Amino acid sequence: MEHKMKFNSIIVRYGEISLKGKNRKSFELKLKSDIEGFLKARGIDFSRVDLRRGRIYIRGIDQVPGLEKIMGVHSYSPALEIERNMEALEREVLFFIPMIADAQSFRVSCQRVDKRFPIKSVDLEQAIGHMLHLKSGTPVKLKDPAMEVHIEIGEDGIFLFGEKIRGYSGMPYGSAGKLVSLVSGGIDSPVATFLMMKRGVEPILLHFELSQEDTQKVIKLKEKLEEYASGREIKLYVIPRDEIFKGKFSGLYNNGRYQPYICVICKHLMHKKAGEIAKQEGALGIITGDNLAQVASQTLKNLFAYQMTSEFPVYSPLISFEKEQTVKIAREIGTYDLSVVKAKGCTPPKNPKTGVSITTFHKILNELGL
Repeated sequence: MEHKMKFNSIIVRYGEISLKGKNRKSFELKLKSDIEGFLKARGIDFSRVDLRRGRIYIRGIDQVPGLEKIMGVHSYSPALEIERNMEALEREVLFFIPMIADAQSFRVSCQRVDKRFPIKSVDLEQAIGHMLHLKSGTPVKLKDPAMEVHIEIGEDGIFLFGEKIRGYSGMPYGSAGKLVSLVSGGIDSPVATFLMMKRGVEPILLHFELSQEDTQKVIKLKEKLEEYASGREIKLYVIPRDEIFKGKFSGLYNNGRYQPYICVICKHLMHKKAGEIAKQEGALGIITGDNLAQVASQTLKNLFAYQMTSEFPVYSPLISFEKEQTVKIAREIGTYDLSVVKAKGCTPPKNPKTGVSITTFHKILNELGL
């Protein structure tokens, strides 16, 4: 029989933020604000969000929101907040009895976030564990129990909970600044964007349109990434590919001299445009889904040839990933199924250059007026 955990609050834990020094408070306040924005954007009722050292408490809530989608959240627990005394603890902890009785074993884990509470954690664990054992008949097992009862002593109250839901951790959304992200309808670029969002980046998406179907994929990918943006909208620029080629793409693609260079030329022009948008948006660099040696345009020589174009730093978090690693993250964050939908995209040349020299590349660009 399934027994539902009753709760009236949620404990939110953060990891890396706690290592910050003098500016820690600003990151904590940013995460608190993101949680409030996330809940309001989803129409989830709550009374207030309180910040305490090492914890954020959502009070007056009766739904379990997907807080793992908020960047900076290490873990969270739906919890029952009770009065901060032993009488209340011994009375309210009994709601775990039916769940413990259905389990083969259990243990009690106590953490005193507020060390001023007079009873030590180990003494609380032993006393409450013994009481629950007598009332349920279920044996206590300290290592790998079937169920764990958590007690957390806060500054204002005692919290009882049964699970910790893992988040992506990282830094609050937008706390690091803006980057322009080159996105296609493929698997890699949305994952690269997500990983930089996890580091506190607010992405500005830039897509070069190859077909309306391909752009519709990108719009859906944008909407999926927005699920991790704490209730904010992510800006998307859509520019026809032929616009950056000044109408010359078809002629170059069908020209025997220039066709082998078309992928590197295309990346050069994309980075050039990304740099213009970065200046316009106050962004501090560019995100790409580049993966070393995955395709012809992503050899070291070719990356060198076009990544210098924008005059901005280029961040490629997938540069050393195996494809399986990227696919795993894409499935986890929900972009994979959107990315694999077939749409008219780019057709690479038959014999693309894999090692373009910078001298030859600049010579060709000058010939073409690009």
